[in-house]
Amino acid sequence: MKVFKFNSKIKIYSAILTSSQAISISMTFKTAAVTVCIPTYNQAPFLLQAVESALNQTNPEVSVLVSDDASTDDTELLMQKYQNHPRVRYFRQPTNLGISANNNWLLSQPDTEFIIRLDSDDLLLPEYAQTLINLFYKYPKAGYAHAAVNEIDSKNDLKRVRRLFGRLEYQDAESALKAGLTGYRVAANICMFKRSVLHEMGFYIPGMNFCEDWEMSVRIADAGYGNIYCAEPLACYRVWTDQGNVRASRKIVEINGGKYIYENTYISVYNKRNWNKDAINRQKTTYALNHSISLTQKNFTIADKAEIKSLLYTLSNSKALSLRIWMIESGLFYLISVKQSLKAFAKDAIKSLYYLIKRK
Repeated sequence: MKVFKFNSKIKIYSAILTSSQAISISMTFKTAAVTVCIPTYNQAPFLLQAVESALNQTNPEVSVLVSDDASTDDTELLMQKYQNHPRVRYFRQPTNLGISANNNWLLSQPDTEFIIRLDSDDLLLPEYAQTLINLFYKYPKAGYAHAAVNEIDSKNDLKRVRRLFGRLEYQDAESALKAGLTGYRVAANICMFKRSVLHEMGFYIPGMNFCEDWEMSVRIADAGYGNIYCAEPLACYRVWTDQGNVRASRKIVEINGGKYIYENTYISVYNKRNWNKDAINRQKTTYALNHSISLTQKNFTIADKAEIKSLLYTLSNSKALSLRIWMIESGLFYLISVKQSLKAFAKDAIKSLYYLIKRK
């Protein structure tokens, strides 16, 4: 593993591209202006690392724009470090806008050809921008690009590499639409966009504060744009909260986000193409089954669980969902959860093995 220092205190361990691998992606070195857009809210412990990772790009034409959604921590004070930096701009929203509104303001500001959305607790590796720019020139019909990522924790320790299994370097629009029915098909929500495509889409759905990335990716494919995937890790995605302590309100927003996509965005896609909508109904059931696991959360109240259960039944009235909820409420679901954990571990191992074999 190669060690990169973003400053004297930060070390990120990453499987990044070697120079020979970078050349193999594209025989021509292209430069283009890029703005790294960093939305932030109360993430002061990680924000400066994100900014430094953007400034350390090998592409010389990268600038940084930070939109602070009225944070109540030390964000504003910390960002004074860059008040005279020629490539960094910081803006503090006067009131808290929420995820989609803050992002829509932020992504609408740059006039560069390419825009990267980087959450303030994540990091870019040095070759991120240049590698994806090269691929955009290779695949001009792409609307956005993404890559495998290194999953890190709050201390920047590498936990695993997230990759997409069997993904081609370029995915056309129709293939993206069909694949996207099962979820947001990226290793992490760190993407580079063509500025023109973002403006054509009208950015994120106002008020949609969960699944907004997935929803916009469907509209991008619906408009005829494909997407690019680089199988080399080019960024670091941070998992630093206790994933088992998700708030009930957050889970409800998440489920509603997926519900909107199936019942609005995807219905429009399928109607436009005269596709059979049975596939949407089947996937709504799968989505409900997957999120029914949240009913095992010990920090959720009885009222929380009743609200979530009612929402799940608006997605599907299948016998499979009723059985799953009964098993959870009767305590029999433990055996299934153990099986799923083992399945997830095996899936990660298979992905890594497949990738190593493919490289050889």
